[in-house]
This record gives sequence, C-alpha cells and structure tokens, in this order.
Amino acid sequence: MYFFKFTTLFLIFFLKNVYLYGDECQNFIKSVLEIPIPQEGMVTDGQQSKNDIGIFFHTEYDFKKNIIKIKRDINNYPILKFSLTNNIPSDTSITLINNIDLSEKSDKEIDELVDTKKAIIQTKKDTFEVKSIEYDHYPFELVFFEINAIDEIKTKEGEFVVDYVFQAQHERPDWIEAGREITKFYICSLDELLESDRILSPLTSAATYILKQVGYDQDKSFNINEQYYFEPDDKTYTTVSPEGIATIKSDFDLKKFPFDSQTLRITLRAPEDIQLNLSDLISKPYVSTFTPLANTYLYLNKYKNDNYLKEWKIVDIRVSNSLASDDYVSFSDNSKFETVLNDNINIDIEVERNTNYFIFKIIIPVFLILSIAWSVMWIPPNQVESRLTTSIVALLALIAYNFVFNEDIPKLSYLTSLDRYILLSYLFCAIPTFLTIYFSRLTKKDYNIALSVNKKSRLIGLVIYALSTTLIFSA
Repeated sequence: MYFFKFTTLFLIFFLKNVYLYGDECQNFIKSVLEIPIPQEGMVTDGQQSKNDIGIFFHTEYDFKKNIIKIKRDINNYPILKFSLTNNIPSDTSITLINNIDLSEKSDKEIDELVDTKKAIIQTKKDTFEVKSIEYDHYPFELVFFEINAIDEIKTKEGEFVVDYVFQAQHERPDWIEAGREITKFYICSLDELLESDRILSPLTSAATYILKQVGYDQDKSFNINEQYYFEPDDKTYTTVSPEGIATIKSDFDLKKFPFDSQTLRITLRAPEDIQLNLSDLISKPYVSTFTPLANTYLYLNKYKNDNYLKEWKIVDIRVSNSLASDDYVSFSDNSKFETVLNDNINIDIEVERNTNYFIFKIIIPVFLILSIAWSVMWIPPNQVESRLTTSIVALLALIAYNFVFNEDIPKLSYLTSLDRYILLSYLFCAIPTFLTIYFSRLTKKDYNIALSVNKKSRLIGLVIYALSTTLIFSA
C-alpha cells in the first residue's frame, strides 16, 4: 500500500517537472525566435560591444584560493596576452598604467584601469600612448576538460590518442530576456533552435574545430548543444560539450631515448578569430578570447594523479594561452595578405618514459654480451684460438640480439642515446678481436711486452667505455 502511494507521488512529481521543463524550453525557443532582426540584416551572435584601450592579460589558476587570476611575473607585474592598439608585444610585462604601479594593484583594480578611453602604458623597455577603440568582444570559456584516457603514445609515428570530454560556453547577452524563461534548475537543448536560419551560434557551429586534431573516431565523437540561465549573475549561456577519441600530432624529441621525457600538447582554438584587419566586410574589429575556468585545472590535476599509463609517468600538466597567427589572402584585395590571430588554450602534459623495460631487456643484456667479449683480455695473449672464438661468438651474439630488440628502437634520421650506446658496444665488442690478432704477432717477438700491453689495454678500455657510457646517457 505504502509502495503504491510512494510510486504514485513520484510519478506525479516526475511528470510535473517534465511538463515544466518542456514548457520552459519551448518558451525560451519562442522568445529567441521573436527577437527582431537588426536593420543591417545581420543576425546577432552574442558579441559584446566594447570601447576601451583593448588590453587583455594572461590568466592562471590559484589552487589555494580556487580562483582564476591575472598571471604575473616574478616582480608581480601582469603579463600581457595581446593588445589591440600600438602593437605592444605579447607576453610582455606591463609595469605602469598612467604612472600607477601595477605590481601593487589587485586584479579588480587593474581591470578598472584598463577600462578607460586613453592611457600611457609602460613596459620594462618602452612606453606606449594608447587610445580607446570600438570592437566586438566574444568571450568564450572552457568550463572543464576531462581526459578519460591517453590510449597510445606513438613516438615512432609522432602522435598520441586521447579519449576526452570537455565543455565550452559563450555568454549570450542578446538572449538574456529569453534565458529568463528558464529556471535555475533546467538546461535546454539547442538542437531545435539551431535549425533556424535566424540563429547564429559561433560556439556550436565551430565545435568540431575547437580541438586541434589530425584524426578522430567518427562513431565515438559527438557534441551536445545546450542553453542555460545562471540566475545569480542574471546571464544566459550557450554551451557545447564535445566528446570522443582524437589523434593528435606531436613533435617528439627522442635524442635522449629511452631516458627521455616528452610534452603532449592538446590545443583548443577559440571558435572565432581575432580579426583586427578592417575590410569592406568588417565594420569594426572583433576579438575572441578563450579562458579556462577552474574546473579545467581541477579535472586535469585529477587525471595526473589517477591515470592508467604504463610506459609513461605524468610529471606535470600545465594550462596556458598562446596566440596563433595565420596569413590569408584579403577578401577585399586579392593582392594583399591579412594576418588572423586566434587565442589558443594549450594543455601541456609532460610525461617521462618508464625505463625499466629498456634497462632490463636491452641495456643489461647488451652489457653482458660485451662483458663476455671483453673477458678474453684476461686470457693469455698466446692463446689466440680461445680468444678469437670467444670474442667472435660474442660479437655474433650481439648482432643476433640486435635483431630481437630492433622493433623497439625508433627509426630516425638522428641517433638516440640508445643508438649511440649500441654502436659503442659494437665497437668495444670488436676491439678484443683486433687486439688478439695484434698480440698473435707481438708474442712471437716478445711475450712479456704482449702481456704488458694486454694488461694496459684492458684497463684503458674499461675506463674509456665507462666514461663514454656515462657521457652518452647524461648528455
């Protein structure tokens, strides 16, 4: 009886909420579609009109305070990401704005100084006088980036495979009234709304291109497009949540293989470019920024401490922004090029190779074979046959063993540390054979001299081999 009552109440509550959800989302869609199209005939896409000196700083995450803050140098000066005017170099530390020392100012105070009509900006080397400029700002945010697994790190092919899911969001001030139709408990799907030709969403339309990759599993990759209203800030956001399996190219440096460390870079591009070059198609500059939020750092730090990599160990994970530039032929004049910038988020995963496999399967066996070859130096010089048999058998064994582990060594245009070690082992495996032939002639002239040279040779050889090996693996 009680079970029946409980089930009935649950169904009533569930159906009521489903109804409210559908009603709210339909009202939201209706309100968006009722937004009048501007006189210019351009559909709005969530830009925010700005009129300031156009200064944007790098940001970083403070794990202790759990906040995103302006990134500063060792002297506490904020580091510039880019400037819209006067060509102030990116990644430069700004020391003064209107003679106010920025090292002593909070992030909020710095933002207030930037929101002005003109300013004198001083770096450590130069001084710039800047004036305000009208532009459209597209602030995109990376809500989180979660790595489910890094399935393969193919150093030979120069690529790695990552199983990922992330979410990006874009504030829509043009949809604020429509967003208020959604309560704080619900998120609406955008799929139906995006089918309308009156709607333009730079975030969802560019979702496939946000993650820079060379290949992906089409059957396991998809996007979820949603809309939500954040009541405390009275803001409406569009979100896209791509997930899938991506193949990403990486420029691996294998000179220290197998005692090497590599950086796996995952690059996320802002859905819109930073377009500063004015043409007939662009009335004013527009700027797209892409900022990682706190959960991006927390999710990646979680993966760092809890991953299933066997051949590699994750040493560090860093998140940073960088500007990428590309030159294109101008739309308004085919004889000119335009430089287009993009605000990229780089996730750098520093990994260190676990070397036990190479030590126990390659380096130690090669050393043992070499030890057998070098042991003939303790056989009397006049026993030529015994010395030759031992050294040649050891040399042949080294050649044969090289074919066993040959597939584990990357085939490159340059020598790795392991390549140099193997070549050194070949050389020192052949030296006893050459010395035995030399001693066979020397013993006929003076056996005592042959004994003395043999004794010195084995000592000098061991010292040279030890120094060479140390130099190879420490360089």
